[in-house]
Amino acid sequence: MLAGLLLGLGSPPAHAQQVTATVDSATSVVHYTGTAPLHSWRGTSRSVEGEFVLRPTRPDSSRAVVRIPVASFDSGNSRRDRGMRDVAEAEEYPFVTFRGTDFSPVTWGRGASGYRGGWAIAGKLTFHGRTHSLADTVLVDVDGDTVRARAEFDVSLTRFDVERPGFMGFTVGDTIRIDAQLTGPIAPDPSSLP
Repeated sequence: MLAGLLLGLGSPPAHAQQVTATVDSATSVVHYTGTAPLHSWRGTSRSVEGEFVLRPTRPDSSRAVVRIPVASFDSGNSRRDRGMRDVAEAEEYPFVTFRGTDFSPVTWGRGASGYRGGWAIAGKLTFHGRTHSLADTVLVDVDGDTVRARAEFDVSLTRFDVERPGFMGFTVGDTIRIDAQLTGPIAPDPSSLP
């Protein structure tokens, strides 16, 4: 998901050797949507951490890492949040982490305020002590010295060996929907400084 931020950093001139950026937790947010037979709910985290590096002339050598504390998600219902932390074993596995490994532009070009487009991102998602491949198309927008990226994708709880809680004979749905809206400042390229 956050790997999309890196791809947005492809806007520097071709002579730039490397671009570095960080996720701004004050302006970034990740939501998850869970379902049960009678209702759905949304949990939100504003504690997104991340760093990324991009070589503009070689997108295939780009990389990114993003992590979110499991305990930081707030659904507005403390009992449900405690239950989520319990089944995700947040004390033993405190973070959800994504490491981007493959970056490829689907559409990419200059817009009115900077580069924008979609990038196909692949990498590894680690949750509940399990790691699985994840691929998605990330929408990226570079505006001045800021990168914005948005990714939406589904995660199967059973794939990550998370026991789905139940109540009164109803079980929480296996699929949770992730909506990541990430923002970060572009750091100056050290090779361009005097």
